[in-house]
Formats: sequence, C-alpha cells, structure tokens
Amino acid sequence: MKSNNVKKVKFCIFILLMVIGISIVLINWKFISNLKIENIVKFIKEKRYISVILYLGIYIIKPLLLIIPTSMLALVGGGLFGPIKGFIFTMTGFWIAGTIAFYLARSLGREFVAGILKRKFNKLESIMQKSGFKYLFILRLPPIIPYDPLSYISGLTNISYKDFILASLIGVIPETICYSIIGTSFKSPLSPQFIIPVIVLVLSTLSAKYLIGRGKKE
Repeated sequence: MKSNNVKKVKFCIFILLMVIGISIVLINWKFISNLKIENIVKFIKEKRYISVILYLGIYIIKPLLLIIPTSMLALVGGGLFGPIKGFIFTMTGFWIAGTIAFYLARSLGREFVAGILKRKFNKLESIMQKSGFKYLFILRLPPIIPYDPLSYISGLTNISYKDFILASLIGVIPETICYSIIGTSFKSPLSPQFIIPVIVLVLSTLSAKYLIGRGKKE
C-alpha cells in the first residue's frame, strides 16, 4: 500500500515538472516564434549574461520535453557565443541536463522512464546492457544516440553519478567541439571550418558504432 502511495507521489511530481516545462514554452511561444535572427544577435550583444542564463535554462527543461535536439543547441551555442564560449556553455548545459535526467530516473523508477521514452525505451535499454564508465563513454561518442534518453537509462543502472557524468561529458567533447565550430561557419558550408568538423563527426560515429558492436559480442 505504501509502495503504491510512493509511486503515486512520484508520478504527480513528474507530471508537475512536465506541465511546468511545457507551460514555459507555450506561454512564451508567440515571442519565440516571432524572433528574428537579427534581433537575437542584437539581444545577445546587449544582454550577454541574460543570454547565457536563457541558453542554460533551455537545458533545464530539455530533459522534461525531449523534443529539443542536443545537436541543434550545440550549433546555436557556437553560432551565438563563438566556438570557445559556445563549447563551454554547451558542456555546462550537458552537465545540467544529464544530472536532471539521471536523478529523475533514480527517483521515479523504471516505469516512469519507460513512459517518458516510449518506443525508445526498449531499444536504448538493450543497448545499455552493460553499465560502467568505459561503455557509457563509447555510447556518448556517436551523435546519433540521443543524450537525454541515454541519461534516463543510465539512471536505472548501477553506475555511480561520478562515472556517469564524467563518461557523459568526456564522451560528448568531440561532437561539442565540432558543432561549436560548425555553428560559427554555418554560412560557409564549403569552408574547411565547416567540412573538417563534419568529417570528424562521421568518423566518430562510425568508430563508436564499431566499438558498440564489438562490446556486444564480448
């Protein structure tokens, strides 16, 4: 009986968090949809600190919505803040989003994570058949595996938070560097600054897929 009550409380907390996250987006949707690139750039130059807070704020609600691609945010970070600051802010965002998803999974349990991820749950759970720093690090390398769902799945394993966050952050460094550079050179798709990071992303994806396949056989 007590167990059922705890589950109900956890479910209510999760629903409340979802409602808050979606409400923030919906309330500001008119403002968001009418934004122009020129106005955004002007705002960032004039209100740099507020821009950083807003950018990191997206990472807070991102694990609750699961509709914001991490790659898109990294590209935006590079385009708005430059490759170095964009990289730093994006990595900070990864830490925030990963921590939230990890501890939500730990506190809400398997049923709730399955409800959040739906079709992705079984696929990611089968991929995450091994836990530990090395395996999670390899899974973080390819940009094709979604960041937040993998964080949720990790929260259900016996991996420690320290190993989880270190493997996650170190694993996404290559793609974050690439996306930050691509974001600054998006208007010049034929330039080396654009082409080289794209090649690195493709190679890292292929390498990680090979290592994941090899790990499954072992």
